[in-house]
Amino acid sequence: MWVMQEHYCPEQLVMKINALYLTVFTAYKIDHLFNETGITFKKGKV
Repeated sequence: MWVMQEHYCPEQLVMKINALYLTVFTAYKIDHLFNETGITFKKGKV
């Protein structure tokens, strides 16, 4: 596979970071929403 490491686009790194942040942020907000509404999938609250 031919990859030019010296021309690695920082935009790709930013996109990966944004995707990771969005995933974590969404999971956090959903978990917080469930805690606020009293819906929990865990046996005990942390």
